[in-house]
Amino acid sequence: MTQLAERIWSKLLGQHSSSSPLHVLVAFSGGLDSTVLLHAIAHGARAHCARLRAMHINHQLHERAPAWETHCAEAARELEIDFCSRFIRIVDRPQEGIEAAARRERYEAFRDVLEPDEVLVTAHHADDQFETVLLALLRGSGVDGLAAMPALQRFGLGWHARPMLDCTRDEIAQWATENSLRWIDDPSNVNSRFDRNYLRHEVLPRLRARWPSAAHSAVRTAAHLGEAAELLESVAAHDLAAASVAGCLKVSALESLTASRRRNLLRYWLHTHDVRAPSTRKLAALEHDMIAAESDRSPCVDWDDIEVRRHRGLLYCARRVPSVPIESEWSWRARPVDVGSGLLRAEIAHGRGLSRAKLADRLQVKPRIGGEMLRLPGHTHRRELKKLLQETNVLPWWRDRVPLIFSAETLVAVADMWVNADFAAAPEEEGVQIVWEGRPPLEAVLAD
Repeated sequence: MTQLAERIWSKLLGQHSSSSPLHVLVAFSGGLDSTVLLHAIAHGARAHCARLRAMHINHQLHERAPAWETHCAEAARELEIDFCSRFIRIVDRPQEGIEAAARRERYEAFRDVLEPDEVLVTAHHADDQFETVLLALLRGSGVDGLAAMPALQRFGLGWHARPMLDCTRDEIAQWATENSLRWIDDPSNVNSRFDRNYLRHEVLPRLRARWPSAAHSAVRTAAHLGEAAELLESVAAHDLAAASVAGCLKVSALESLTASRRRNLLRYWLHTHDVRAPSTRKLAALEHDMIAAESDRSPCVDWDDIEVRRHRGLLYCARRVPSVPIESEWSWRARPVDVGSGLLRAEIAHGRGLSRAKLADRLQVKPRIGGEMLRLPGHTHRRELKKLLQETNVLPWWRDRVPLIFSAETLVAVADMWVNADFAAAPEEEGVQIVWEGRPPLEAVLAD
């Protein structure tokens, strides 16, 4: 086995703590880096690998994409390696960019095919890590961002390993030339309108000319910052254990922490909700507003489609609360109706829900505007809907967003929560049960 292949296998085996043989999935674009990676791993596969396969992602962004996929399939066949490919469709989301969108979709495809304990291996190297650190620095990233790409991390049902992080691009190119390898040159890799390409072609060559070991230094720095990030996460996890109530965060616990530790906890708590960390400005607003607001207020800080709100000493994190359509006609016998926060549908039920005989063929779904009254089954007097929602502990920001169902201008049901006693199905009568599919958590969490 050649020296480069030995280095790669040494990294892989050192990262593999299990006693079971390795199952490896190589991300194979057909470019220089992944071609070297695939050949290097193939060199030691028989000795170290229980199963090796390669996967190509067709981004469909270039007219030659089909030819590149064919090239990758042939390369894998020559090495007698199992091969699969996937098409992905790039959706360029606001504030993301085409590079980030492609990366997101690419890793989703890998995650979908990765089997339990299988190791996804990608060809990221020292120069890639250097670029990533510089980009994170230019974006004002925190410790997590500057830690760049870890050598090994959990991924899907298995792992994601980067065994070439201590190899430079020049070493990889030299190995490819010495072994007469063929690879694809993607013309988009020289397009300097992309930030990474600009750094790669315009900035890094000058830095390496002045500091030849800059890439290796960046790899070491990223590793140090990775350890620091692990420590910060441990502290945040400890703080969260004392501050969390059913996924919410105690304001009193935040108040007891130092400012830096409080922000660390907020970032970690948001991460547990699979939420992208807010900007520094938004995080400062979140920290200030949630603590400084009067106790009877319900402040809200939002970014992307996320809202963080405070209620009775707890912070809630959720997707933006949608409004109920101003008025929706509902042919309840035929189809569900979209109310922004899910679907309302009707199920035929004996002796439960609304009396089918009393309902009009078309119902109206409306938001609460105030002043609505309802008499519940078993009660003599009508009650204000506002009071019922408060007594049921419905969160304030949901009280105007619970869909109300009307039949011929009469309020007959409040989503799937209550029915109007005048329209309730008798025990022996055929009824209509309202079901709110995708119903969000409406009730406030009770703090300790």
